Amino acid sequence: MAPAKEYLQRQGEKTRRREQILAAAFDEFATNGYAATRLDDVARRARIAKGTIFLHFKNKRLLFRSVVRHMIHPVLGNVDAFVASFPGSSQELLRELLSRPYSEVVKNEKARGIIRLLIAETRNFPQLSEIYHREIIQPGMTAIRLVLERGIAAGEFRRTKTVDHPQILVAPMVLAVVWTLIHGERHPLDLDSYMAAHLDFVLDGLRQTGEPLEAGKTEAMAPRGMQ
Repeated sequence: MAPAKEYLQRQGEKTRRREQILAAAFDEFATNGYAATRLDDVARRARIAKGTIFLHFKNKRLLFRSVVRHMIHPVLGNVDAFVASFPGSSQELLRELLSRPYSEVVKNEKARGIIRLLIAETRNFPQLSEIYHREIIQPGMTAIRLVLERGIAAGEFRRTKTVDHPQILVAPMVLAVVWTLIHGERHPLDLDSYMAAHLDFVLDGLRQTGEPLEAGKTEAMAPRGMQ
């Protein structure tokens, strides 16, 4: 066998083995939680020797981090390059950025499982929330802030406090995940309709044509019981 072909074959086998470990690790983390998951069990589920895991991942923490990355890569992979090269308007770009997580996270049972795991385990293992913040929250918020600034510069969006708090724009998506985790099939959301409402709500509030509520009118507009 030619050296180049043999090298490519080895690399392909290495990639397949890594994917095999990540899939088994996800199932173990999702089933047992972070603390109770043992690398022996991951190896058994992946049908490999435990030592093989250490050829790819130094420890359980790095394995979990890789599982998180693996689950979110379709959503946030190369997001900076995507934002920089997007040819359409800022409204179209923001719509695209906010739509992607619905198919890749909200509708993805495995991705929801990671979020459930983080919610359950982060109090006892704060390093998990740091991984989540570094790998998911920070890149996502940076991308949204860039889109907002781009839209403001182009005259598409009004400048509001949303630039300082881009979390506001993804809050409905987070609610959809939590709703689905809690209620499941008993009280399901029509996620396509929900997503459309989310996007309309966000874009209608940001467009330059919308007028911000004048100071002092909030109290006057509130129901009597809320004043």
